[in-house]
Order: sequence, then C-alpha cells, then structure tokens
Amino acid sequence: MPVIATNTAANSALRYLNLNSEAQSSSLSKLASGSRITKASDDAAGLAIGTRIQSDVTVLSQAATNASQATAILQTADGGLARISDILQRMKSLATQSDSGSVTDSERTYIDAEYQELLEEIDGIASSTRYNGVSLLDGTGQYASSSANATVSSNWMTDAQYSDITDSADADVFTITTSDGNTVTYTVSDAYDGTTGSVSLEDIAASINAGDTTTPEAANVTATVETDDDGRQRLVLTGVDGATVTAMDDTTGTTLQAVGMLASDGTTIVGGSKTGVDFMVGTTSTDTINVSIDDVDSTALGLAGTSVDTQTNSETALTALDAAIDAVIQARAEVGATMSRFEFRSETIDTTSENLQSAESAIMDADVAAEKSELSSADVKTQAAIAALSQANQMPQNLLSLLKS
Repeated sequence: MPVIATNTAANSALRYLNLNSEAQSSSLSKLASGSRITKASDDAAGLAIGTRIQSDVTVLSQAATNASQATAILQTADGGLARISDILQRMKSLATQSDSGSVTDSERTYIDAEYQELLEEIDGIASSTRYNGVSLLDGTGQYASSSANATVSSNWMTDAQYSDITDSADADVFTITTSDGNTVTYTVSDAYDGTTGSVSLEDIAASINAGDTTTPEAANVTATVETDDDGRQRLVLTGVDGATVTAMDDTTGTTLQAVGMLASDGTTIVGGSKTGVDFMVGTTSTDTINVSIDDVDSTALGLAGTSVDTQTNSETALTALDAAIDAVIQARAEVGATMSRFEFRSETIDTTSENLQSAESAIMDADVAAEKSELSSADVKTQAAIAALSQANQMPQNLLSLLKS
C-alpha cells in the first residue's frame, strides 16, 4: 500500500545499511589490528583462553631472562672457583716442597711467605667474586649455600659423658625450641638402644624422631647420632620445613650444650639447610630453580692458620689442602650441575614459548584473506544499501505527483 506518512522501505534500507556498515568497520578493525578478536563480543571464550596463553608467553619471556641471568651468576662463580682451585694446587706444591728433607726451616720460611700470600689471595678472590655487587664465594651474599651457623658441632662426647649429665632427677625430661615458635617437651624412653639404666644418645635421638601425641614430627626437628673413628658420639639436631633449632633445655632450664647442640664457636647449630636464591623459570611461582653456592674462603676450606714453615706444619697443611681441594671440586660440580639444569630449562622455555605463541595465534590472530573477503562483501552490501536507501527516499516524492493531477 503506497503511503507517505511512514517510509517503511527507507527504514528497512537504513537498518541494512547500519548492519553492513558495522560489519565493514569490524573487518577494517581486525585487518588494522591483525587480531581476530577486537572486542569481547567477537569471541568471549577465545578471548579468555588467548589472554591466558598470552600471559604465559609474557612470563616465559621473563623466565628465559631469569635463566640467562642465573647462568651468568654461576659462570662468574665458577670462574672464581677455578682460580681458587689453581691456587690450592700451587699451595699443595709448596707444602710438598716444604715437607721435603732437602730444605731447612730457614728456607721453609721463604716458602711459607708465598704460601701465606696465596692463602690471602683465596680470601681476596672469595670476597671479590661478585655479581651485581653481591658476593658469591665468601658466604656473606644471598647466594650462600647455607647459613653461617650450619656447621656441625665439633663438641664430640661419649655416651658415658652424656649419662653423667642426664641421670639427674629430671634430666630425662627436656624441651626443644625451634625458630618457628614450636616448643615440645620430651620424656626420653630408655630402651631405644636395647639397654636400660642409662640414657644414651640413641635414646634421645629416637625419642625425638618418634615425636609425641600432638605433633607427629615434633617441633619440626629430626635427630641423628654421629660417631667418629674413635667411637665418640654426638647428637645432631636438624630443623626441617625451614625451622631451625634454637635451644634444647632440661626441665630446670639448663641448656644442654654438651650434646653437640653448639658449634665450636658457640653458635647454635641450625641443621645446614639450603638457602640461596630461587629463580622463577616457569609460569608459576613454584616453578623455580635454586642457586646456592658454597663458601670457599680460607676459613670455610679449613686452611685458616695453616703454614708450611716447618716440616710438621707442612704435613698438617697437606692434609688440609687435600680436603680443601675436594671441597672446591664439589663446589664446582654443584655449580656446573645447576648451570647445566638452567641451560636445559632455557631450551625448554624456548620450545614452550614457541608452541604457546602458535596456539595463541590460532585463537587470536586474524585470517587476513578471510577478513579481506568479508570486507569486500560488506563494502558491496553497504553500497547497495546506500543505493536502496536513496531509491526509497524518492518513493514519497513520486507519490506526491498523484496529488498534482
């Protein structure tokens, strides 16, 4: 029915013009951005998945940098360790020369002069080997493999000595306190070692490891008994789950120092737990690799105070140097093993990142050929809608000619 009050054809043409224009604009946006999803309504699920993958790719990029930096730290440490190893070999050569009967104490004094200089150079290398201003080899930096008090006590004792201490009226009841705030009281069983009548270190250790009714792994502490070549024993308390042993007291409040709780310098043993620094090398905070480097200064290597100024001292120094060389070899082996792990992890990161980027591209990137086809189609439809709207706008004018007759 021809009417002039409502131009239905024009309204319909306008609606299609708007739809075609919107499709044309959407295709242009996708082509310009290179992304298939320019707004959430394009593909809500795809946007969620693609954004999560994109986040992982970004994190992996930084993880690759973290692994590279960790490798550089380890390479720096290994360089210092290599130089210390060279010095130790020279020192052993000097000790061997001094131990010879062909030289006198007067000549040994000259040999010892070089020995002492090299000893100082070990400390110099240990303190000057740094990365980003942080010491790597002297045990003072954040990469130290264990806390300074983690050395096992040198206070050896016999079972008989311990029994003399614990056979008082209340000494078989004691408490252990750890750095995480746990304090647990133990009543020692006198049968773990197979004998009764005197409390042994085995009884103490077994009582601690058995725990109590309220704390299965009481106070986060485990106990072991170590025996030296002469049959002397000591109780070694080790904190677990990050806890460290801070005190062991009998019920009178007397600290039981004689059980090997204290190191020779009077500091509390903390169990030798690893510290160092964790490097995040994955997409979660739990995906880390720890960098911890042993202390290799002269004190840690057991060389402090050694000399080769006499034949006797030279023999003592040779024994200490053998142990020091072994310690440096072990430190280099640990550094090399960690470095190798970082290198393999770097390759894994590269592969994972490449695969994730491919997956992200499949979800997020625009198919240029398809979008160009859509744009061409939308362009033609838009032009057609404009032509139709123009024609529809002429229809009321044509109807007016009937009124002029």
